[in-house]
Amino acid sequence: MNFSKIKSFFMLATMMLAFAATAQDVNQAADIFNQGNQAVKDNNYQMAIDKYQQAMDMAAQFGPEGEQIVAGAKTQIPSLYYKIGVDDYKDKNIDKAIGEFEKAIEYANEYNDPETAAKATDIIPKLYYSQGNSYYSDDKYTEALESFGKSAELAPDYSRAYWGMALVYNKTDDTKKMKESFGKALELAEAEGDTDMAQKVRTNASKLLQSEGAKKLQAQDWDGALMCLNATTEFEPDNAETYYYIALANNGLKKYDEAIAAADKGLEVAASETADFKAKFYYEKGNALKAQGNNNAACEAFNNAKYGQFAQNAEYELKTVLKCD
Repeated sequence: MNFSKIKSFFMLATMMLAFAATAQDVNQAADIFNQGNQAVKDNNYQMAIDKYQQAMDMAAQFGPEGEQIVAGAKTQIPSLYYKIGVDDYKDKNIDKAIGEFEKAIEYANEYNDPETAAKATDIIPKLYYSQGNSYYSDDKYTEALESFGKSAELAPDYSRAYWGMALVYNKTDDTKKMKESFGKALELAEAEGDTDMAQKVRTNASKLLQSEGAKKLQAQDWDGALMCLNATTEFEPDNAETYYYIALANNGLKKYDEAIAAADKGLEVAASETADFKAKFYYEKGNALKAQGNNNAACEAFNNAKYGQFAQNAEYELKTVLKCD
């Protein structure tokens, strides 16, 4: 055997040994990949991710021979992070769930899995909203506002995030921001066609703003009361009680034309109510007309206010103050 043949023989032997070593290593990577498959069946998703990552790192060294393993691992890893996130959410571990969904998005973008990325992107704002609700229930308003804010930042069209912020602002006595947040929640709910949410916003916004307005009336903060009460009518324009409060506030500010207009609007809304219910509107209208010096009209208004809890005061105005015929 000449030298060239000996050289060729050794080269062939070396190639065969290298091929055999590569085949052995690829088979080892395949075994690890299969361990990942078994971990998925056992619902041990973190172990499955670790095995797929290990198999992928090993197989990537062998070029085309390892491509199938690498591709298989990449299809599994993003969805497994998503499944871990779902399990954490079910266990009420919201912080960890958010982290796992963020990993799902990261790997889905890297491994070209748009479906998983979209699902995880959609759920994270809802988790921040859920987190905000938990903080709100525990009276942790700073933390709640931060969580609701993150939800709104990630999903600007998510009405419930703004709803949550409005509830926090109510607790922290920031009436202006409460009104703005309720308004945004209503706008988005209507745009989404979510009629139940829209009605929920209207009802609660009206109730809370009216209550805040009533408190400010008691403190004789007439301007503050009007800000709340006028905002109330934006959410519930047919609430007669609100117009009574508006009439009170305007009388407090000596804006008598506005007080009369509010009382008349309340009477219009309460057209089918009893005389006892309508008495308060007539009483405030009478006060405004009296202040304007329109005694004849004031007498007429106080005469219509002689019912229920307003009867005694109306009689006093009629007989003692105005001396109506």
